[in-house]
Amino acid sequence: MGVVVVTGVPGVGKSTVMGGASEAGYAIVNFGDIMFEVAQSEGVPDRDQMRKLPVAEQQRLQRLAGEKITSMGNVVVDTHTSILTKRGYLPGLPEWTLRAMSPAIIVMVEATPTEIAGRRAKDVTRQRDVDDVATHQEVNRAFAAAGAVMVGATVAVVENHDGRIDEAVAQFQDLLS
Repeated sequence: MGVVVVTGVPGVGKSTVMGGASEAGYAIVNFGDIMFEVAQSEGVPDRDQMRKLPVAEQQRLQRLAGEKITSMGNVVVDTHTSILTKRGYLPGLPEWTLRAMSPAIIVMVEATPTEIAGRRAKDVTRQRDVDDVATHQEVNRAFAAAGAVMVGATVAVVENHDGRIDEAVAQFQDLLS
């Protein structure tokens, strides 16, 4: 099938759901990690330096990372549909990145805002921004739909509810088969 993009708001359990990808013959890659690998090959010394590059250079690196991911065969890409900034929601999957990766499916992992808030509260290893989860998920859906139109991908929603992770993983694996 090629590239499958998996997204979700912080704390939704995206990484846990993606854990089932290897059983379906897919490798899991993190978009930011691949982008940094490309940047390192061009002399960028550390990940924090990427954010300080001119925007046009960051966009070029995003496109190159997308092209590298496409060449990897069957992969599940861990990324974000949108990132909440001081100025609003920034697309995590801009046009040049989506066109370079040409995903077959954009999978959105979702849960209720209450479930996500509870997961965030239990995860002391992360420092997460406070946001309106319901709005963030709505924005993600809009961005995913727009991206799917650009590249001809399908959009699927995997519900990851508390106590039902096995169902979410099975639903995700069904999408990959």
